[in-house]
Amino acid sequence: MDERIEERKLRLLIVEDDARTLEELTRILSRRTELEVIAAATPSQALLAPPADLALIDVRLPGMSGLDLLPRLREQNPDLLATVMTGFGEASTAREAREHGAVDFLEKPLDLPYLLVVLRQQEREAKLRRSLRAGAELMRTVVEGIPDGLLMTNTSGDPLWGNELGSALWGIGGHKPEETVTYQGRVYRTERSASLDRVLWRWVDLTKALEEERLKSYRSMARLLAHEIHNPLTPMRLWLQELGAASLAEPGGEKLAQEAVAILLDQVERLSKLAGRFKDLAEDRPFRMEEVPLERTVSAVYLALKPVAEKAGVTVHIKVPPEIRAVVDEGALYQVLFNLLSNAIEAQQGKEGQVFVQCSAAESSAAEVILAIEDQGGGLPPEVAAAPFTPYLTTKEGGTGLGLLVCRDLAQRMGGRLLIEDKPGIGLKAGVALRTNV
Repeated sequence: MDERIEERKLRLLIVEDDARTLEELTRILSRRTELEVIAAATPSQALLAPPADLALIDVRLPGMSGLDLLPRLREQNPDLLATVMTGFGEASTAREAREHGAVDFLEKPLDLPYLLVVLRQQEREAKLRRSLRAGAELMRTVVEGIPDGLLMTNTSGDPLWGNELGSALWGIGGHKPEETVTYQGRVYRTERSASLDRVLWRWVDLTKALEEERLKSYRSMARLLAHEIHNPLTPMRLWLQELGAASLAEPGGEKLAQEAVAILLDQVERLSKLAGRFKDLAEDRPFRMEEVPLERTVSAVYLALKPVAEKAGVTVHIKVPPEIRAVVDEGALYQVLFNLLSNAIEAQQGKEGQVFVQCSAAESSAAEVILAIEDQGGGLPPEVAAAPFTPYLTTKEGGTGLGLLVCRDLAQRMGGRLLIEDKPGIGLKAGVALRTNV
């Protein structure tokens, strides 16, 4: 309710066709009460007057009885407190007055002290009603402004009150807790809470949360894709730089060129497969599992990272027997080993250390082999060691912290396990347990 209406005086409408009585009542009540008194000699004048809070209405009026006028006035203000006056104190008239909505009935001649008492009581009730209506209007405004749908029902499911959205969602069948309902392009989750014989239904707008989660997934996928693409780009750049600095006329130049071209073509092919793998991931396609000699995959990864290791001054020792095979998706295994070996090399950047790549049977199961890569880079920083698979937690400049997370996911999708053994002050042993064809 408007604040100015809330603060204005209550209005008393007097409808009396006797001019002298109307004049005296208007004069006395204007002086003896705090009401704004409005005088009307005919029903038509009364209907043109501003909506009143209280009313004194004579039964006998020209053109329309006071009893017929009363419902018309209540249409303007349903909270109108009306008192009917008559010079003929018949019981039937009093009964009819109340049936038409009157709250009191007075016989003429009026007793002024009693009339003032009646008006004071009605004034207090009118203020209370106006305050309650203002509170209800404020509550209705607040409820309508809530982005969620609200509706209260009884235990039989009959709606009692609610906002427009809640009524609409109830109408389309959102009656089951925890179910989702789509309305006008937005998604809502149904919630229900009961107290005694009342049930409050709430439809929570999930649209923004879903959009934010979808955007978060897109960003995470973009970072993951950038991380995985960056891996093969590093050796490609180093091979191209080495090729650019070499001369074909020098001894071994032609062989270096051929080796560089082969590595570069292989990395381009792997980038293409990587793009396909992300497409498969988006479409939830299964891995292409087959029995693979692990030495072949390890050798391919080492050849790609050889210039990276040489630039870092790191020697890589490989001890993978050619007869050891595992059931894997070779592209996924390549990604895992590429991440682990590049991490091991980067951990020893400028330290001229050594990296050991070894493969052995698992002690816990004859159906597994362990392919491990161990460096001498001093181990993981404490903050990373505490949660090595936390996305974007990294101490590397420009790093994303996604490497180990990617390795773990790929290993698990192949039916294997990622193994991390941190040796503080010494180095890190990272490996993958893979299924054999046993």
